[in-house]
Amino acid sequence: MSALRVIAGGRAGEKVPGPLRVRADAGLLAELYEKHAAAVYGRCRYLLKDDEGAKDALQEVFAKALRALPEFREAASPATWILQIATHHCLNELRARKAAWREQLAQLSRDRRNEVEPPERRALVRALLSAAPAEAQEVAVLYFVDELTQAEIAQATGRSLPTVRKRLRDFLAAARAALAEALPGIALPEGDEP
Repeated sequence: MSALRVIAGGRAGEKVPGPLRVRADAGLLAELYEKHAAAVYGRCRYLLKDDEGAKDALQEVFAKALRALPEFREAASPATWILQIATHHCLNELRARKAAWREQLAQLSRDRRNEVEPPERRALVRALLSAAPAEAQEVAVLYFVDELTQAEIAQATGRSLPTVRKRLRDFLAAARAALAEALPGIALPEGDEP
């Protein structure tokens, strides 16, 4: 059986600097920037849809290119290589923005759960609802709680728009009467008919 030997080249062999790696300092990066900055900026602007973001991305892409120069395959096209870095950078930026947006939405949802109505306010709402006829209660909940439009309520309940308006007026009249009886000094303002 023959002995194993290391063949020059590849990962196991001694690395011989190629012509691009010899000039890898500022010279090559300056040359890449001069030739491809406009294309990189255009790609970033197209993907990010933001001029300022594209300018920042342009700088980040060339910083990444500087760090990645040792891994650059000399057989690859520099334009393809730098545009691929730009594309991946911009897509990562977009993913990060989306993740941040979703985190903000989740935080808002958590905050809303913490903002629970006090028990006395819930009791007042129950009392006002119970003072109104059952049909008016349903329409009032859909309008004031679920925030549906009157047309959406009409469609959801299978009633006409004038009927929905009448049920809302019935609820407001019953609520005003209940408030006037329970709290003589407090009344709902007039003229806020839906």
